[in-house]
Amino acid sequence: MADKDFVIASKNVQCVVSPNVGGRVSSIVAFGRELLITQNAETNLQKWGCYPMVPWAGRVRNGIFVHDSKQHQLEINMAPHAIHGTVLDRPWTTISSSPSVMAMKIDLGPAWGFAGEVTQTITVANDIIEFRLHLVTSDATMPAQVGWHPWFARPCKLETQFEKMYLRDKYGIPTGETISPTAGPHDDCFSGSQRTPKLNFDDKVKLEIETDCTHWVVYDEPKHAICVEPQSGPPDGFNLDPIIITPTAPLTRFMRLVITS
Repeated sequence: MADKDFVIASKNVQCVVSPNVGGRVSSIVAFGRELLITQNAETNLQKWGCYPMVPWAGRVRNGIFVHDSKQHQLEINMAPHAIHGTVLDRPWTTISSSPSVMAMKIDLGPAWGFAGEVTQTITVANDIIEFRLHLVTSDATMPAQVGWHPWFARPCKLETQFEKMYLRDKYGIPTGETISPTAGPHDDCFSGSQRTPKLNFDDKVKLEIETDCTHWVVYDEPKHAICVEPQSGPPDGFNLDPIIITPTAPLTRFMRLVITS
C-alpha cells in the first residue's frame, strides 16, 4: 500500500512530501509563494516537483555502460537513452516522520542489475530544507550516482558562476571535454561552482542551493520553469567518470535549499 503525502514545515516554509510518487517533494511554499512546478495535467513524472535521481542522474548514452568488464543495458526511457534512474516513478517506504523530518527508502528495482537500496531524509528547520541521499549495495562493487531534479516555477531569476561546462554532442550527451561556460539558455552540465547558485523569485523570495555534489545540470530552456540539479557526477557518468561503491563504502550526498525573504 502506498504511503500518503506528508507535510513538514518550519515557520515560513512548508513542504509536501510524496513517498508514493517517487519520493519527491511535490510542493514547497515559502513565505506564501509556491516555488515548484506542482502536479498538473503533465503525465510525465520527470517534469514536476523535486525528485531524487538514483542510481544514476541525467542520461546514460544508449542506456549502455560497462562495469567490471561486463556490458550492462538499462531500460530506455528517453529514447535512445536511459535517464534519471529507477526510483522517481516508484513508491518509497516511509521509515519515520515528524512535523519537520521525513525519512524513506526504496530498493533500486529489478531493472537495475545490482543489489542496492537508497534512503532519503528530508528536514525542514529555520527555513532551510535539507535533502540527504544514502546509497548502499550488498554486491562486491556497484556503479553509483545520485542527484536531485527540482523544477522551480518561473518567474524567477537564476544567478550562477561555474568554472567549466561540458560539451555535448549531437545526441545531447557530454563528450567529457569541457570549455568555459557559454551564454544560455542551457541544458548543460557544469563543474567548479564559484558561487552558490541563487534563485530570486519575484524579488520577494530568495533561494540558495548548497551541496557537496561536484556537478550541476542547469536546464532553463522552458518558459515556465528552471531546473538546477546537483549531481554527484556528470550525465553519462558511468562512462565518463564512474563512482564505484562497495558494502563498506556507500555514496552519500546532500542538497540544502536556504530560503529567505
